[in-house]
Amino acid sequence: MWKILTEAKSVPTLPSREARRSWRVVIKKGASLVVDLGTHPQRIPCLIVDGSPDGFRLRGSFRLKRGQIVEVIPTDELNAILCSVVWVGKPGSKQEGEVGLQAV
Repeated sequence: MWKILTEAKSVPTLPSREARRSWRVVIKKGASLVVDLGTHPQRIPCLIVDGSPDGFRLRGSFRLKRGQIVEVIPTDELNAILCSVVWVGKPGSKQEGEVGLQAV
């Protein structure tokens, strides 16, 4: 980790390879997202846009919040992958309708 001094403040920076911990692979495959809304889990269809060993980027019509725990079930697999929501695409942005998930 490198540090840059700016006006008596130390700002940590990461080399570009460390900024994203692993390489992402374009997947584009169907999946289901299981969201627990308190009373009962809801299964929502979605598309896995890309993934890595650490997580996924999904596209779909769902309302999630950062820190929320969800399960991803790829169409061709039986096991669910427990994940935490890391980011949510802002309305009107290029990432609208997308979420970033980190495997837990």
